[in-house]
Amino acid sequence: MPRVVLVVDDRARPRRALAHELEDAGYAVVEAEDGAEGWRLFGQHRPDVVISDVVMPRSDGLELLNRIRTSSDVPVLLFTARGSVQGAASAFKAGADDFVASSDVSVEDLVSLVDRAVTGNRPTREHAELAGRLVGTSETMRRVRERVSALAPLRTPVLVSGEPGTGRDTVVDALHELGSTAREEFARIDCASFEPGERLPATGAIYLDGVDGLSPDAQQYWGERVAGSPSDNLRDPVRLFASTSEQLVDRVRSGAFNADLAGVLLRIVIVLPPLRERTEDVSELADALVQRTTLQIGRQVRLSPAAKATLAAHRWTGNCTDLARVIERCVAFSRGRMIRRQLVEEVLAEAEPSLAGIREQHALRERDELIHAIETTGGNVSRAARKLGRSRGAVYRLIERHGISLLRLRR
Repeated sequence: MPRVVLVVDDRARPRRALAHELEDAGYAVVEAEDGAEGWRLFGQHRPDVVISDVVMPRSDGLELLNRIRTSSDVPVLLFTARGSVQGAASAFKAGADDFVASSDVSVEDLVSLVDRAVTGNRPTREHAELAGRLVGTSETMRRVRERVSALAPLRTPVLVSGEPGTGRDTVVDALHELGSTAREEFARIDCASFEPGERLPATGAIYLDGVDGLSPDAQQYWGERVAGSPSDNLRDPVRLFASTSEQLVDRVRSGAFNADLAGVLLRIVIVLPPLRERTEDVSELADALVQRTTLQIGRQVRLSPAAKATLAAHRWTGNCTDLARVIERCVAFSRGRMIRRQLVEEVLAEAEPSLAGIREQHALRERDELIHAIETTGGNVSRAARKLGRSRGAVYRLIERHGISLLRLRR
């Protein structure tokens, strides 16, 4: 007996095209024009696989999925030409087995999904979660997802390396929340202000955020914790994550970073590529960010193909962080249901100087606060560090970055 596939789509022509392809592949096909009819036919035919559009009048694909999951674990595959992988989070939580969010999806691709569902070779829920968190179809992002998936169940330390804005925190969150420490304590430590002696969790995970910002004393402290004596070091049940924007190998060679700590962290590294090196992901990322922003501010819009092309051609020096800022402004300024190329170009032209101005203002404010703290403490760096809530090492690095003369301030 052939396997039965229920195809649900309010558009007759693509529904029939998919049905014909499935029949040619040896399946028996039942068709429905919306979720309500799909639910009725599901009860009559008890199909082996359900493949449904998400956006339909009267009763959509998510409603159908929720109804099916009340009584059956039959594979349910959802597809849509209007959406993104990011928007599939609710579908996976409701029990979808796969989700295709692409305007370029072909009938052959959908038949392949059905084949995979029938043979049981379906993506795990963890893979689905990762597709929503780490968006991108490029080969580099596929490798990142594979490595996160492989490392999440382990307890080994992981270093995430990449430029600011590439998603280092997102990767660490995925390693923790989809991994072995998900139900345990999680401590995020700002390395620029960390002082040895802080209380640390006994179980779960510790995240050294910006490990390249640790002071020399803090580096030694963590080096002893991860590679010291068995009675004092950091072993299971605590797992260590860290992130860096610098090449730690070069800093170790120059003597600027603790070799014991680096020796542990550099064993397993996930490198995140800058957005300018995976421009094929910009369109999907932009769609995901638009969907997230529309949910936040209550405005339903989408990007035109020309707008996506403009975004993909831009050089994102601030990576995903800058893309998110631009998308937020485009959604806020949009009129109607479509974000057009002209608006994107206007926002990009305005964003470049404004972002540079923000960074310049931050640097000036940081320098003024540093000088004031040093002057009011009589040039005592330790007291100035306490006043600023930073470590001595961090204050010395700020002094060097801003070219401040301690001799002049101590006079």
